[in-house]
Amino acid sequence: MILLALSAACLLHAGDYRIVSTRNGRDMSLAQLARALKSYDVIFFGEIHDDAEIHEMQRLLLGLLHRRVPRLIVSFEMFERDTQQWMDSYLAGEIGEEEFLHQARPWGNYETDYKPLVEYAKANRLPVLTANIPRQYASRVVRFGTNSLDELSPEERAYIAQEISAHPGSYRDRFLETMQINTAHGMPGDANTLDRLYYAQCMKDDTMAESIVLALGERRRHKLIHFNGDFHSRAGLGTVERVKSRNPRLKIAVITPEFTDDVAGFRMTRDLRQEGDFLIIKRHFGGG
Repeated sequence: MILLALSAACLLHAGDYRIVSTRNGRDMSLAQLARALKSYDVIFFGEIHDDAEIHEMQRLLLGLLHRRVPRLIVSFEMFERDTQQWMDSYLAGEIGEEEFLHQARPWGNYETDYKPLVEYAKANRLPVLTANIPRQYASRVVRFGTNSLDELSPEERAYIAQEISAHPGSYRDRFLETMQINTAHGMPGDANTLDRLYYAQCMKDDTMAESIVLALGERRRHKLIHFNGDFHSRAGLGTVERVKSRNPRLKIAVITPEFTDDVAGFRMTRDLRQEGDFLIIKRHFGGG
């Protein structure tokens, strides 16, 4: 196993964060978290996309988990299904980084936040799953409605989950609440637009869920860690509930960040126990 060097300046300092099991309310270290996660088939690590400390935890946890789970798939919201061939070619050394970055359309924070995870997978020969829907299809629904999907070719439609479940319930309620908050900052808020935005969100969740279940079906002795924005997995909703609907036998763990001004004084509540299996309690970082 090859361990890649971390950033020179460690961002994680004692007292700035705690990891808490919601099952028993006990604190644990990253190493203890990795040990606990080895018994799960799928691990969702919910992140705040621009929180550097959360990204450092991801880097550390990936190495610790891999020591205990040699057959591990690394999965990303941040890469889209139609880039899988380019990811595979890069991991195999068939193309260089410049070509990979050109073809794979990485997020703007790839260099600092996701490259270390991809490079760890490459160095240790771990498969990487580009799980998400190509963004143009979700954007298409927001702009033109769900009927516009009928115009896609069979090749294009294959990049979208076969079944999309944009049903009412807790996830939709949370989504609409978030959108209403964002409406105050200039986002459109009419009912039709919100319905289309919710459907596009569910397209992402269902496509990532389908990708995860298919990948585990192809690599039956593997386990999988999926990195996504916190909203996609918080409270076992979003992508998590869609994985469960496709394969109820999978044992799933959800890691959820929770922010506070008083890390040491944080106390678990009944509501927070529902937000994830393991909470990362940390000080607010300048992102959202």
